[in-house]
Amino acid sequence: MAVSLSVNRPLLRLHHKHPPLPVGIAPQLHFHCQPKLAGIRCSSSPSHFTDKTLISIKPNTSHINDNPLACRFHASQFGGQESSKSVEAYAVGRNIRMSANKARRVIDQIRGRKYDETLMILELMPYRACEAILKIVFSAGANATNNLGLSKGSLVISKAEVNEGRTMKRVKPVARGRAHPIKKRTCHITVTVKGSPSESIVEASPA
Repeated sequence: MAVSLSVNRPLLRLHHKHPPLPVGIAPQLHFHCQPKLAGIRCSSSPSHFTDKTLISIKPNTSHINDNPLACRFHASQFGGQESSKSVEAYAVGRNIRMSANKARRVIDQIRGRKYDETLMILELMPYRACEAILKIVFSAGANATNNLGLSKGSLVISKAEVNEGRTMKRVKPVARGRAHPIKKRTCHITVTVKGSPSESIVEASPA
């Protein structure tokens, strides 16, 4: 004798039957989970939210200034404000005889690092692209020091990018009167450094 049991699971609903609360009191919301309507998924890949997957409720936040336990953040903690004294200088290397992919694997290692640290890394890395990139970084540092009066100790590689240049097509003769194509690729490398003026120039500048 077989017995079958069926259980009806409740659906996900948002219960908010209370009247509007006065200012300063956050509403209490009750959620019931259901796998079919779960919009937020945890994974190693970045999540993409749309109006259908994430619903945000924004209550009145005018009372937060009076709450001593409220969290306050400054824009400088998230890179929102930059120093007004920071100046940028750049150097460009054009038509460098190597592919852009070989140059990018070196550029990705120096982006965001300090100027002195970048020179040390480029001297120790065992890649052919390091020689050309080292000259460009050194030229960008010289432009910042001589033309803008920046201090080398404050220089940081703020931007570094590699773009594809023209591709020269050649032919290699092989057996039976055939020819194999050869593509000699080039690239353009741009390095931008950012830093603050030296102390002597800052003191001499008018207020």
